[in-house]
Parts: sequence; structure tokens; C-alpha cells
Amino acid sequence: MMDIKEFKDVYPPAEDSFLLLKAVKHAHGDVLDMCAGSGIIGLNAAPLADKVTFIDINPKAINAITYNAKINGIKNFECVISDLFSNIENRKFDVIYANPPYLPRSNGKKWEEYALSGGEDGGELTIRIIRGIKKHLAKNGKAFLIISSVYDTDKVYKEIKHLRLSFKKLSSINFFFEELILIKIYDKGRNSCKPGQNNSSRNYK
Repeated sequence: MMDIKEFKDVYPPAEDSFLLLKAVKHAHGDVLDMCAGSGIIGLNAAPLADKVTFIDINPKAINAITYNAKINGIKNFECVISDLFSNIENRKFDVIYANPPYLPRSNGKKWEEYALSGGEDGGELTIRIIRGIKKHLAKNGKAFLIISSVYDTDKVYKEIKHLRLSFKKLSSINFFFEELILIKIYDKGRNSCKPGQNNSSRNYK
């Protein structure tokens, strides 16, 4: 695993980061790391990818990613300051990783508050990401996303189905107050499928 230096006002690697890290083995082609924070996901994906694009709304996170890329010798990357997909409007990616904030609170004025706030109910930012995924996934592309039982995860699953996307629960971590869940999202209609392969979206239970 890459060496990651932690920076003030930048979300540090934590349990949710390490859960998403399990999906790094699927990295290839053009990779997007959203809500990138320290860059731990995209930097570990970089050796398997053609290029990694890091996105974060926090300019201090962009500085952290640039530094961490340098100390690990990673060169096939770019950083974009962006509110989710807003500054990469027409681009598509083979793999998208996202570990969005999920605590139920409004965004404050400090960067550390942005790093924790998922909106009023905690899941609003996650829903926004899911709505952008379909447009930004390349053919046969996949997205890997961390969701939390802190909010109503059924809303997330329903939104995925509403957008005619498919999903699969890959792994989870249980704490005394919440469950963190790693899911894969893909566009079944545009993904190639081997004969007899079942891509049902009903396998999240």
C-alpha cells in the first residue's frame, strides 16, 4: 500500500477508506477518485490504471494528493477541484471510486465539516453521486461506492434502480452504531454479459 501523509483539514484514511480499498484491484483504464481526500484510493489504483483523475471540493485535499503522489512516484494522475462532477461534465471513466461524507449535518464553512457532511439526512451527497454515475461511466464501466446505515440505504438502492442501473453488495463492516457497505454499480444495459451470467440487481440482501 502507498505511503499516505495526513494533512490538517483533509479527511484522513479511516475504516471507510480501507473498505473501499478492497475494490482497488478492479482498477483499469481511466479511473476517477471522487471525494478523494488524502488520495489513498486513487494512488493505490494508479499502478493498475492508465490515468487517475482525483476530484475534491477542498483545495487542501488537492495539495495533499499532489504531495502523496510525489512521495510515491505516481505520475499518471491529474487533480481537479470540483463539486462532484461539475468540472468534468463531458468525461467518462472505466472505473469510478467514491467515498462520500455520510454524516447527517449541513455543510459548514470549515473544510473538515465538508469532509464529514452528507447533507441533512446524511445520504444526499451519495444520491447526487449516483445520479451522475450513469452519465460518466464508460461502456462496461463500474463504480465502487461506500454507503452507510447512518441514513436510509433503501433510498440509495431505489435511486440506483430508478436510474436503470444495477448494483451488488461486495463487503461491509459493522460497528455498534452503523454498518459501512461497499457496493458495485454498473449499467447492465451497456455492459457485455457472458452467456448464462446473471447480473441481477437483487443480490444486495
